Amino acid sequence: MNGPDIGEEIRRRGFRRWYERQLVESHAYLVTAFLSLILLLAGFEAMDALRGAPLYYVAVFGIAAAAGTLMWVAWQRFTALLARAELFAESAGCPRCSAWGKFDVLAAEPVAADDPPEAGRPHWVRVCCRKCGERWRLG
Repeated sequence: MNGPDIGEEIRRRGFRRWYERQLVESHAYLVTAFLSLILLLAGFEAMDALRGAPLYYVAVFGIAAAAGTLMWVAWQRFTALLARAELFAESAGCPRCSAWGKFDVLAAEPVAADDPPEAGRPHWVRVCCRKCGERWRLG
Protein backbone atom coordinates (compact mmCIF):
# COMPACT_ATOMS: atom_id res chain seq x y z
CA MET A 1 0.00 0.00 0.00
CA ASN A 2 1.99 2.95 -1.21
CA GLY A 3 -0.96 5.23 -1.81
CA PRO A 4 -2.32 6.76 1.38
CA ASP A 5 -0.20 6.83 4.51
CA ILE A 6 -0.88 3.81 6.73
CA GLY A 7 -1.17 6.01 9.80
CA GLU A 8 -3.83 8.01 7.97
CA GLU A 9 -5.61 4.83 6.86
CA ILE A 10 -5.75 3.58 10.45
CA ARG A 11 -7.00 6.99 11.63
CA ARG A 12 -9.73 7.02 8.99
CA ARG A 13 -10.91 3.39 9.19
CA GLY A 14 -9.89 2.39 12.69
CA PHE A 15 -7.37 -0.33 13.41
CA ARG A 16 -9.77 -3.26 13.32
CA ARG A 17 -11.10 -2.38 9.85
CA TRP A 18 -7.60 -1.58 8.57
CA TYR A 19 -6.37 -4.95 9.85
CA GLU A 20 -9.31 -6.79 8.29
CA ARG A 21 -8.72 -5.03 4.98
CA GLN A 22 -5.02 -5.96 5.06
CA LEU A 23 -5.90 -9.61 5.59
CA VAL A 24 -8.45 -9.62 2.76
CA GLU A 25 -6.08 -7.81 0.39
CA SER A 26 -3.13 -10.06 1.23
CA HIS A 27 -5.20 -13.19 0.65
CA ALA A 28 -6.42 -11.81 -2.68
CA TYR A 29 -2.75 -11.64 -3.66
CA LEU A 30 -2.33 -15.25 -2.47
CA VAL A 31 -5.20 -16.39 -4.71
CA THR A 32 -3.68 -14.44 -7.62
CA ALA A 33 -0.33 -16.13 -7.03
CA PHE A 34 -1.97 -19.56 -6.92
CA LEU A 35 -3.93 -18.99 -10.15
CA SER A 36 -0.80 -17.66 -11.84
CA LEU A 37 1.08 -20.77 -10.76
CA ILE A 38 -1.62 -22.93 -12.36
CA LEU A 39 -1.35 -20.90 -15.59
CA LEU A 40 2.45 -21.22 -15.52
CA LEU A 41 2.28 -25.00 -15.11
CA ALA A 42 -0.40 -25.26 -17.78
CA GLY A 43 1.90 -23.38 -20.14
CA PHE A 44 4.71 -25.85 -19.50
CA GLU A 45 2.31 -28.72 -20.07
CA ALA A 46 1.04 -27.18 -23.31
CA MET A 47 4.59 -26.80 -24.61
CA ASP A 48 5.32 -30.44 -23.88
CA ALA A 49 2.04 -31.96 -25.06
CA LEU A 50 1.48 -30.24 -28.39
CA ARG A 51 3.82 -30.07 -31.34
CA GLY A 52 3.21 -26.87 -33.24
CA ALA A 53 4.81 -24.03 -35.09
CA PRO A 54 7.66 -22.05 -33.50
CA LEU A 55 5.33 -19.06 -33.12
CA TYR A 56 3.06 -21.23 -30.96
CA TYR A 57 5.96 -22.02 -28.61
CA VAL A 58 6.95 -18.36 -28.39
CA ALA A 59 3.36 -17.38 -27.53
CA VAL A 60 2.99 -20.11 -24.90
CA PHE A 61 6.40 -19.29 -23.45
CA GLY A 62 5.46 -15.59 -23.26
CA ILE A 63 2.22 -16.39 -21.45
CA ALA A 64 3.99 -18.76 -19.06
CA ALA A 65 6.71 -16.17 -18.36
CA ALA A 66 4.10 -13.48 -17.68
CA ALA A 67 2.24 -15.87 -15.35
CA GLY A 68 5.47 -16.67 -13.51
CA THR A 69 6.27 -12.98 -13.09
CA LEU A 70 2.76 -12.22 -11.86
CA MET A 71 2.98 -15.15 -9.45
CA TRP A 72 6.27 -13.86 -7.99
CA VAL A 73 5.00 -10.28 -7.58
CA ALA A 74 1.71 -11.43 -6.03
CA TRP A 75 3.57 -13.73 -3.60
CA GLN A 76 5.88 -10.87 -2.54
CA ARG A 77 2.89 -8.57 -1.95
CA PHE A 78 1.05 -11.30 -0.02
CA THR A 79 3.95 -11.91 2.35
CA ALA A 80 4.66 -8.18 2.86
CA LEU A 81 1.05 -7.22 3.61
CA LEU A 82 0.42 -10.21 5.87
CA ALA A 83 3.68 -9.74 7.79
CA ARG A 84 3.02 -6.04 8.40
CA ALA A 85 -0.59 -6.67 9.48
CA GLU A 86 0.49 -9.41 11.89
CA LEU A 87 3.36 -7.31 13.24
CA PHE A 88 0.98 -4.46 14.06
CA ALA A 89 -1.74 -6.79 15.40
CA GLU A 90 0.68 -8.43 17.85
CA SER A 91 1.24 -5.11 19.60
CA ALA A 92 -2.25 -3.60 19.12
CA GLY A 93 -3.28 -4.32 22.70
CA CYS A 94 -2.84 -1.51 25.22
CA PRO A 95 -0.05 -2.42 27.67
CA ARG A 96 -1.98 -0.86 30.57
CA CYS A 97 -5.68 -1.75 30.04
CA SER A 98 -5.39 -4.49 27.35
CA ALA A 99 -7.93 -2.84 25.00
CA TRP A 100 -7.15 -4.30 21.58
CA GLY A 101 -7.19 -1.99 18.57
CA LYS A 102 -8.77 0.95 20.42
CA PHE A 103 -6.28 3.74 19.93
CA ASP A 104 -5.56 6.96 18.09
CA VAL A 105 -2.55 7.28 15.78
CA LEU A 106 -0.04 9.91 16.88
CA ALA A 107 2.79 9.36 14.34
CA ALA A 108 4.17 6.83 11.87
CA GLU A 109 7.56 6.08 10.34
CA PRO A 110 8.04 8.26 7.27
CA VAL A 111 7.57 6.40 3.99
CA ALA A 112 9.25 7.60 0.81
CA ALA A 113 7.30 7.58 -2.45
CA ASP A 114 9.88 5.25 -4.03
CA ASP A 115 9.75 2.63 -1.24
CA PRO A 116 8.61 -0.67 -2.76
CA PRO A 117 5.54 -2.28 -1.16
CA GLU A 118 7.73 -5.25 -0.25
CA ALA A 119 9.69 -3.01 2.14
CA GLY A 120 6.73 -3.32 4.51
CA ARG A 121 6.90 0.30 5.58
CA PRO A 122 6.06 1.81 7.91
CA HIS A 123 7.73 -0.48 10.42
CA TRP A 124 6.24 1.38 13.37
CA VAL A 125 3.26 3.55 14.32
CA ARG A 126 3.06 5.51 17.60
CA VAL A 127 -0.41 5.31 19.19
CA CYS A 128 -2.41 6.44 22.26
CA CYS A 129 -5.11 4.32 23.94
CA ARG A 130 -8.60 5.82 23.80
CA LYS A 131 -9.57 4.25 27.13
CA CYS A 132 -6.64 5.01 29.43
CA GLY A 133 -4.34 7.38 27.51
CA GLU A 134 -1.34 5.03 27.51
CA ARG A 135 1.13 5.64 24.66
CA TRP A 136 3.09 2.90 22.92
CA ARG A 137 4.47 1.86 19.57
CA LEU A 138 3.05 -0.69 17.15
CA GLY A 139 5.66 -2.67 15.28
